[in-house]
Amino acid sequence: MTTSNITILKEDEAIKKQQLEESVIAGIESGKRGFQQATQALLRIDELGLWRDEAVSFDAYRQKFKAVLEDLDITDRHLNRLIAAEKCVQMLRPMGLNISQYKERQIRPLTQLKEPKQVQQAYKRALDIAQIKGEDLNYMHVQKAVEEIKPPKVRLPKPPRPPIGATVRILPHYPDEEFHGVEGVIIQHPSIDRCIVRFDDQTSKLIPDNMLVRVEEIREITSVKEENKLKARSLGLKTGLQALPDVERNEGMPTEAQQLETEMAIAAFLRILPKLSHQQKELIYEQLIKSSFVPSMQEVAA
Repeated sequence: MTTSNITILKEDEAIKKQQLEESVIAGIESGKRGFQQATQALLRIDELGLWRDEAVSFDAYRQKFKAVLEDLDITDRHLNRLIAAEKCVQMLRPMGLNISQYKERQIRPLTQLKEPKQVQQAYKRALDIAQIKGEDLNYMHVQKAVEEIKPPKVRLPKPPRPPIGATVRILPHYPDEEFHGVEGVIIQHPSIDRCIVRFDDQTSKLIPDNMLVRVEEIREITSVKEENKLKARSLGLKTGLQALPDVERNEGMPTEAQQLETEMAIAAFLRILPKLSHQQKELIYEQLIKSSFVPSMQEVAA
């Protein structure tokens, strides 16, 4: 029988719950020495679901003990730690470690581990560390053991945000399906994690960086001529200048690549030599060597 998610317990369940609650109260009222008893009883209530006749969850049920805990200056956060520590202690019992008395702080590092096997390995390693040092088991021994066993956190590098002027595409997990796959250009970075994207219809929208992927502009190079033109433009050189007549220019030129490279080099020397940077001059010299108009240093030495 249920009433708005509240379930009436069976008679034996109600009796068991009463016994466990009495154990919780007795443990709390006896002070720190009784906290283990209280947390064990609370965990048992949770495992058996005995809270379901008066609350929708175990966390909500626990609030009935809040007044008693506050009288003893025990915060909800501290209670959570006590319960987490007790869970770890229960994970150690299958390996024959029945810890009757313990300090929550001593066990606390084990709560960083999720798997019972990891908890058992860490505690056993902590005992070994303490024995090697000739000391009683303490927080530092347990923490060191946990650090040895706990899987390291893998932090993936954050991808650089697309700069202003970059073409971007909206990813499929963007909330507004209408914009899935739509491309636009970033025109502004108003905040550290959002940018304004302008679309082809001249409308703009503020979109989070993690909802965008940059569309790399790929220019297909279909010929050697196009490749040389792109290289020349990148250095500020003008292309299309013809320094030699067609017949003379083509004599002795075995490949189109040599023709175009030579044309670009001669044009550059004749037209803009005084304005060239050192890097530009080096590139032109390399082109002249390739086209056999200028001997290389090895040829000169020979």
